[in-house]
This record gives sequence, structure tokens and C-alpha cells, in this order.
Amino acid sequence: MLAHRRAPLILLLVVCAIGVGARSFNLGIPPKGPGGAGTIFDEAYYVSAARLIAGVPMSPGERYFRAAPAGTDPNAEHPQLAKMVIAAAIEVGGDNATAWRATAVAFALAALLLLYWLVRCAGGGPWLALGTTALASFENLWLVSGRIAVLDIYCVPFMLAGVGFYLRRRPIIAGLLVAVGACFKEVAMLAVAVVLALEALRALRWLASGRATQPSLRRMARPLITVLVSVVAFASLLAILDAAVTPYSGGHPVNSGQGALCDDLLLWKGSCNHIAFMLNYASKLRSTGGPRGIASYPWQFWADVKQIPYFMERVTVSVNGHVERTSTTVYFRGLISRVLLFTSWAAILASIWWAFRRREEISFLVIAWVVGTWLPVEALSLFESRTSYLYYMVITMPALYIAVARLLAWPRIPRVAVAVWVALFLAEFVTLYPFRTLSGH
Repeated sequence: MLAHRRAPLILLLVVCAIGVGARSFNLGIPPKGPGGAGTIFDEAYYVSAARLIAGVPMSPGERYFRAAPAGTDPNAEHPQLAKMVIAAAIEVGGDNATAWRATAVAFALAALLLLYWLVRCAGGGPWLALGTTALASFENLWLVSGRIAVLDIYCVPFMLAGVGFYLRRRPIIAGLLVAVGACFKEVAMLAVAVVLALEALRALRWLASGRATQPSLRRMARPLITVLVSVVAFASLLAILDAAVTPYSGGHPVNSGQGALCDDLLLWKGSCNHIAFMLNYASKLRSTGGPRGIASYPWQFWADVKQIPYFMERVTVSVNGHVERTSTTVYFRGLISRVLLFTSWAAILASIWWAFRRREEISFLVIAWVVGTWLPVEALSLFESRTSYLYYMVITMPALYIAVARLLAWPRIPRVAVAVWVALFLAEFVTLYPFRTLSGH
């Protein structure tokens, strides 16, 4: 069976089915409760905003109770599209936790399938693409992010698809997809940085080759087209979203009066003001004197420093008033699977070496993805003391999955060592899985 040419695709469906099952199990736990109870981590913000967009009556205790009129978005620090998708799920499936989170599972599935496709676009074989997808399917940070209604996982499929189409020499489609992703969460625009980093590596390859022929103008224009299309399309799409669902903050709309130059931008006046507000809001998120609470430096992400307790539920058993035992039944953690994370150190170094020696696209992609999605966060932390959190790695993880899968596939690694590694990785998947019982209680 494994020799069949369609075996990787068949196994891809199996891997994705298991991944969806792991993300869907007990999806309604914790359930919706009074006053906004029953949310996991930042669901408190985004689900509350989605409920307001959907026109669901708000109650005291909810994050955005009386924060803005019904049908508007009180969470203006991010674009509206992800919250609109969650709102649509509430209207279709009801105001319950399963409906909120089902959209995250759907986008997580799209991310898994598109990760497979991206590896193929970069020249990787079907088995490498399958291995990469399997790692992503069972890795904790993507698993948890792919089953709760927070924004990061919603933009990832568009980043993967955008870069994939760029590798397929479709810069306009790439720019459009990145723009749509940015309407879910603005960090999707970092896919443009991935494209630019990729082209920088290609330019170094051309210089090292000593070729006399110049790259064609069409090829040289490709990254510029992607940048231009993504910026214009994002501003245009955000203008449409702002007209449909007005962004609010502090009880006031933010699609006007935010930037001095915005009034001259005609069709993009509203989106320009909204973007100005988001940039200004982000600039105030600083950790002067060092990270506090659950925040951490971006370089610490690579050691899983400051894992984030998203949600925990414990059961205490008492006999005659004395506590006999306390057990954790549900524990959602913002944490990268450590077996994969620590292996990624060597894997990324190997990708850098292979990029130098082989000058191949897939090695370039790994490096460009890290440079484009993680390095800007590190730079903002270093030079502006920006606050950062471990879950920012959600958009960087594709590079780690590809790099580790390539290292494990390297012929010089003994197959016994690979088998031991896989066993340790799966064991960690079991220990980190949020539910400790079948019932979730």
C-alpha cells in the first residue's frame, strides 16, 4: 500500500481526520455560562465581540456589555472578519461554545491541508509533506489554537496559501490571499515579509552562481506586485468591513479621526483610520523593564518560557470534610510541544546549512518563514519594548514543522532514532492533551 503513488494523499486524509477529531473532542467544554463565563483565554474578548456583532443580547459581566451598539465590533484593535465568522456560526449553530469553536476547527483543518500543499509548492516530496502535516496535527500549540475561538489560527491558512501561490508564480493571487488573511488578524501581513526574505535568499543564490544573465523584469517585479496587491487589497477589504460592521473602542467608532493623512484617501478613508488606530493601540503594548505576567521575550519562545495557562478545571474529592485528592480534569496550555521545539534548534541550523550547500527552495522557505514571522516580533521587542506572548509563535510554527520533518527524513539519521523520537513526540501529545478524562469532568 505504501508503494502506491496515492498513499501519501490517503494517509493525509487519515492524519487530518485524527487531527480534526482531536480538536473536536469535547468541543463544548467549557460550556457557555452566565456573564461571559465558559470562555477559554482570549475567547472572552472575541466571542463577546462576535455576540455583539450577531445582535445577541449581552448581560452584565460580559467583556463588551454596553461597549458599543449591536451589530458593531467593540474589539477594534483587530480587523473584524474572524469575529464576523464566529458571529455567523452563532447565528447558524446557536449561542453556544460548540458553535463558537467549530469555526476554529474548520480553519485548523484548512491550515493542515494547505501546509501539505505549501511543502509540495516548495519542491518537497509527498512523504515529506505528509510528515510535516502529521507534526502539525499532533503538536500542542496548533492543536489548542485550532479548537478555541481566538484569532491566530484563522489567518494561518491564508498565509500558507498566499506563500504557496507565490511559489507557483501567482503574485496577484498571493497578495489577495494575504490581504484576506490580514482581515482576520493583521499579523497575516507578515507573509509579505516571508516573500521578501525568500527573494533576498534567491538573490544571494543568483549572486553566488556567478551567472551573467540578469533575472527577467517579470521575475524582479513579482515580489513588488505581491506587496502592492496585499496592501491595496487589505485597505480596500477593511474599508468594506468597516462599512458593514463599524469598529468601536471605548464606546466610540475608530474609522474616523485617527490619522491626519487619512481624510485625503477617498475610498480608504475609513480603513486608513482603522489601521492608524490599530497601529497606535499596538504601539502602547509595551513591557518597559521586562515582560510581566504571561508575557515573554520573543527569544524565550524558543525555550517555551512562560507557558500560558489558558484554562484549567480541577475536581476535589472530600470525605467527611477532609480533602482526599485534587485532580486536574481539563488543562488548556499555550505551550509548544517540547520534543519538537528542542529538535527544531538543530533542524533550523540544518536548513541553514542545506540552504548554503544545496541552495534549494524548501531550505530557503524555512529560513524565510522564521525571518518573516518571528524576527519582526523580536525587533519590536528589542527596540520598542513591545509586549509579546508565546502564542505569537502560532504563525511561525510552519517553519518548525517543515524543518523538523526534513531532519527526521535525513538518511543519516538512524531509523531507530526516528522511531524513538516519534514515540516521545506522541507521548507528549498524550500528556499535553487538554482533557484527562473522556467526559471532560
